[in-house]
Amino acid sequence: MQPEIIAYRHPATGTVTYLIVDPATFLCAIVDPVLDFDPETEAVDTSFINRIIAEVRARDLGPTWVLETGLHAGHLSAAGHVKYETGASVCIGAGVVDSLKRLAPKFDEPMVDLEGWDFDKLAQDGDPFPMGGLEITPIALTGRLPGAVAYRVADVVFTGDLMLAPAEGAGRCDLPGADPGRAWDDARKLLALPPGTRVLPGLSAGEPSESTIAEEKAANIQLNDGIDRLDFIALRTAADAILPDPDLASVALRVAIRAGKLPAETDSGRRFPIVDLSGL
Repeated sequence: MQPEIIAYRHPATGTVTYLIVDPATFLCAIVDPVLDFDPETEAVDTSFINRIIAEVRARDLGPTWVLETGLHAGHLSAAGHVKYETGASVCIGAGVVDSLKRLAPKFDEPMVDLEGWDFDKLAQDGDPFPMGGLEITPIALTGRLPGAVAYRVADVVFTGDLMLAPAEGAGRCDLPGADPGRAWDDARKLLALPPGTRVLPGLSAGEPSESTIAEEKAANIQLNDGIDRLDFIALRTAADAILPDPDLASVALRVAIRAGKLPAETDSGRRFPIVDLSGL
């Protein structure tokens, strides 16, 4: 059985949020939900994700999972808002525990559970779990921040910010805990899936697009079959060197380690004091 999938691109961050619907049971999951955020005023808005929640309610769907493909540095996770509004359970890769133990002290977040209990499910690599008549299989992405994971559902794989559209290559590998060599290894795991598998990336420079594993193997500018591991490391390292620093990384990771829940304001009146992430 194949899922129904609706893609929603968040214009400010390029993140693509997906609604997955099981047509047999009308249960659903939301992949990588996003909050709107104004860095200047620290104002948080739920307009974008509320459009998706409204679709869920209008169709009388049963929200079951929020599937996080990792601790996000490029957008604020709306997982906490979705859980509050719908009761869906928040899932992330089991490797997130390593990230929590490094990041929570850096952010001075003593209330973050370092064993991952703020999340409802820590997905183990290759261990499928159900959503109605569908089966969701996590694929650990060890080259990203620990806890990153792709999700395979029927003939679809949600690749997060690892493997993007063929013309866009791969996601950046210079964030804390990321490693281009291991990212290449992760990509080869995905590229070993059946050629017709649909690839739905978590980032898009334009309108949401999809490809297939066959198309990625043939044409991805950084991950095609003509590029080896050392080539990829060189390509990705050169590309990352000229990218601007991710403006939202400190804010986004503070929300991410809290399973998508917003922190309280500090004594200074700021909810998101900037934290230097160098050295992690």
